[in-house]
Amino acid sequence: MTRDRWTPPVTDSGEPTVQLITASGAQHRVLMLARDPAGVRVREWRAGEWARGPEERVVSAQSLLAQLDEVVRNRQRVEPDVAYVREWLGGARR
Repeated sequence: MTRDRWTPPVTDSGEPTVQLITASGAQHRVLMLARDPAGVRVREWRAGEWARGPEERVVSAQSLLAQLDEVVRNRQRVEPDVAYVREWLGGARR
């Protein structure tokens, strides 16, 4: 029996939502990703600041993956996992 793969939440435009989850929740962050001609547009909300607008930046796919890999190295969770983000970024590598 095969299990269907879990699909993370995406916006109507196909932008995935990525959660960076710490054990305490104090540093919990939510990222919304979008393709950008210069790489990946990241909109980021941080715990305790949900009502504020997101921080926005454009980064390379490699830079974003390095950030997510660092989160995992620090024993925090990334949902969906980094493999999903890596697959989604396949067309956005710069």
